[in-house]
Amino acid sequence: MAAYSNLFSPIKIGKLELSSRTMMPSMVVDYSNADGTISDKMIAYYVERAKNDVSLIMLEATPVRSGGRGFERQTAIYNDSMIPGLTRLVDAIHSAGSKAGAQIYHPGRQCRVCMTGHSLPAPSDIQCPYMNEIVHEMSAEEIKDMVNCFADGAERAKKAGFDVIEIHGAHGYMLNQFLSPESNKREDEYGGSEENRWRFPLEVYDAVRARVGDDYPLIFRVNGDDYIPGGFDIDMSIRFCKKLVEKGINAISVTGATYVSGTTIASSEEPLGLFVDNAAAVKKAIDSKVPIIVANRIRTPDFADNIIADGKADIIALGRTLLCDPEAVRKWKTGKEDQVRVCASCSHCFSELVCDRTVSCMYNPVLGHETEYDLTIKSDIPKRMVVVGGGPAGMEAAYIMAMRGHKVTLFEKRNCLGGNVVPGERPPFKGEFGNVIRFLSRMQEVYGVDVRLNHEAALEDIQEIAPDMVLVATGSVPAIPPIPGVNQDYVFTAEDILLHPEKAGKNVLVIGGGSVGIETADLLAQSGRKVTVVEMLGDILNDALPSVRASMLARAVPAFEAVDTNSRVLEIKEHSVVTDKKTYTALDTVVLAVGYRSVNALADELKKAAIPCHLLGDAVKPAKVYDAVHAAFKAAYNY
Repeated sequence: MAAYSNLFSPIKIGKLELSSRTMMPSMVVDYSNADGTISDKMIAYYVERAKNDVSLIMLEATPVRSGGRGFERQTAIYNDSMIPGLTRLVDAIHSAGSKAGAQIYHPGRQCRVCMTGHSLPAPSDIQCPYMNEIVHEMSAEEIKDMVNCFADGAERAKKAGFDVIEIHGAHGYMLNQFLSPESNKREDEYGGSEENRWRFPLEVYDAVRARVGDDYPLIFRVNGDDYIPGGFDIDMSIRFCKKLVEKGINAISVTGATYVSGTTIASSEEPLGLFVDNAAAVKKAIDSKVPIIVANRIRTPDFADNIIADGKADIIALGRTLLCDPEAVRKWKTGKEDQVRVCASCSHCFSELVCDRTVSCMYNPVLGHETEYDLTIKSDIPKRMVVVGGGPAGMEAAYIMAMRGHKVTLFEKRNCLGGNVVPGERPPFKGEFGNVIRFLSRMQEVYGVDVRLNHEAALEDIQEIAPDMVLVATGSVPAIPPIPGVNQDYVFTAEDILLHPEKAGKNVLVIGGGSVGIETADLLAQSGRKVTVVEMLGDILNDALPSVRASMLARAVPAFEAVDTNSRVLEIKEHSVVTDKKTYTALDTVVLAVGYRSVNALADELKKAAIPCHLLGDAVKPAKVYDAVHAAFKAAYNY
């Protein structure tokens, strides 16, 4: 029996035959043209996934009405002029070997007035607590018009050649808003009773079905739970899904959360496969009459295969897995699971989108740039290259150059690869951050990089190799502030404590309220220490991604003894710390988390010796993994 035989077995959605149980769900990435039409960038992005054995590719959420775009460069389907571009996309996906699906939606109150130019349509005059924008209660006429818009969008999708259409009734968007008693307080035929709250979504389904025909495959995406008080829950979802099956839906995609509940729903703080149990409950309730699709935090092929084998779902939708590694499914299929760039659940991609930037990945530099790079092309002239430093920047540069045909030697002074990611994966819920190290380390092996651990490269080592270029990725070390008393034996850096938390006593003061300081404080607080954070700025976590910051403020910070901002440390005395506001006493441990300083002296030596070199990563300027990896990739690709 072939590996993962359940995952790689065929299945049908209505008359649509899929070669496996893998699909790419709809994810907005904002790669379209400014007018919502399909761009070459968008096509290249989807083709890269389609050509790697993903059975079904679902286009990002496409608004069915002008003024219904929730994101700056979102693909749209509200005008016939958009059909040719959509057809071009479908043809490209088909040529690459996958089926193509279109998801139709309207954001309703989960949008911004600056995007629509008018107040936001909603079932009731209730703002989205997350967006806080002006809304208006839709009239019966507006509802009827919106039903027609969904039907028109579906007809365009069919004309464009899509194999299947998914109606988006989840994630707090318009149809979900009507289903949920939290957002739908209407007293007419579209609100009140459960059946009335179903009315608009079912009218949309009926209109779409009438427009595309009885034999055309349709999927409905529904929340198993909104995860908000008074919202749509699993019992409501089961009853609604039974009705969908009764009416002839061909598949149901069970997901969850809204903007209110779900800003970090895909983060590492959530359990793996967090929607699987709800999908299983729906599948059981409908007696498996139609396929059930499930997504979210399904990272490995054995987990995906077991979900199907256990009868919990029928199709696995791989979202961020395929953003991070477009070849993931093919690698699973060919026994190369250990070579998958596994998502680190860092929320970088989501945060880019909510900040009105096109989606990118922390450590897949090619995402969104598929037209610019071709890693199958070897360098015309193989060279001898040296990389000094085995952090993310050094490892990325080393394996990319080796992939392009160069002979690469990598020096790392420590006994392991990873650089600052090693302590960075130690705080609570940061274990998946280590996926960066695991992938990049494996790539050194796959592409034959000569890795020399426990070897701090000296000028003589490099001269002996006589390289054509040296990439200096010597990273950074914790900054030690010039505070009187900083050298006392109960003062440690955050890196010291993250790697050896047993060094910390019971009463701890952390100097620095950035991400490193708060994550270190979180680790200590979770282990029962009393932790106070002192920050000289007016707020904490200013360097964190928006979704991560919101999560940390809600979960971690309340466990601290205190967080004192606008406080400058003046002196560290015997088990006490003096600030310009107060003195903290009876301290067992003081932790320094005040940033990093670059280590790059080797570059000066190389320049004096007339050896060509290029600084990378934190050796240039301490920054995030994203900056280090992306800059290293570009440098390595061009050699």
